[in-house]
Amino acid sequence: MDTSGFRITCANKNQNGTIVRLGGRDWSMEVHDALHRIVTNTLKLHIIIGNDLFYIGVRGEGDEIYPVTEPDGKPLDEIDGLTSC
Repeated sequence: MDTSGFRITCANKNQNGTIVRLGGRDWSMEVHDALHRIVTNTLKLHIIIGNDLFYIGVRGEGDEIYPVTEPDGKPLDEIDGLTSC
């Protein structure tokens, strides 16, 4: 299993249920910073769900961008089991 980049193990959501911060072991960052870095290919993030590894991609445009699992495009805020950072 290729696990390059940072593993997401937690996420903070706002009152609307939208992810505003992502984190993992010894790191965390605001979601918009992470998404910008993913788009510019300066950051790779992944999440492990069960025995499956998913890289994180970006969907949407402008202020409406959000993180998704790749290749299926499932919004990260719909993933069960992510604890608060």
